[in-house]
Amino acid sequence: MISDSLKKRYDAQLRPQVDRASGELRKVLNGLGVSLEEERSLKDVIAQIRSKNPTFRDLTLNLDFATYDLRKKLWWNANMLTAYAYDQAGKTFETEVMPKVSSARERAEAEARRFFVQIRELTGRKAADAETANDQ
Repeated sequence: MISDSLKKRYDAQLRPQVDRASGELRKVLNGLGVSLEEERSLKDVIAQIRSKNPTFRDLTLNLDFATYDLRKKLWWNANMLTAYAYDQAGKTFETEVMPKVSSARERAEAEARRFFVQIRELTGRKAADAETANDQ
């Protein structure tokens, strides 16, 4: 029961991502010269890539061309994810961390003021006691 519900939930979350990745792989393979009209074995795919790209230079040029859009998408997504994480961190800092820091600072300032008042009272008493002792 629990495993079926987890399987359905993960399948629903994972399936669109797998489909998207599979589509991108098809674009890259097409850019390398692989015909994708029918199912092929890995050996046939490699043979097609070798026949369409006889030299290493051809392979690297075609690979660069085939992966250009994918690399730009990944770069864009990484930048947007970074910006989102930075924004969320800033919001979290303002809503959760900053109030705690402010209250701790206010408590420390209040304690310091109280401490200085006590010191002034003690030094005032000692000065008054010293004056009365000198007067006698």
